[in-house]
Amino acid sequence: MRIDNETIRLQLWDTAGQERFRSLIPSYVRDADCCLVVVDVSNKQSSEGLSRWFDFISEERGSDGLIVFVGNKIDVEERQV
Repeated sequence: MRIDNETIRLQLWDTAGQERFRSLIPSYVRDADCCLVVVDVSNKQSSEGLSRWFDFISEERGSDGLIVFVGNKIDVEERQV
């Protein structure tokens, strides 16, 4: 898409934290300007690897990448996160 005469490309990659995608993730992160880390707030296990993801992204991107934390399923009353 074009915004203010600049081409913007959006690619979303959903690995769902699965180990089988582990080897592909560095190439996704390396070229990204922003990484979204989504956590299911109704499932405590969803957040257990959060610091590991932040560390991983920081190692790949350094300080020039933006990391955005997103809490998903906030409409669920039994929040665990």
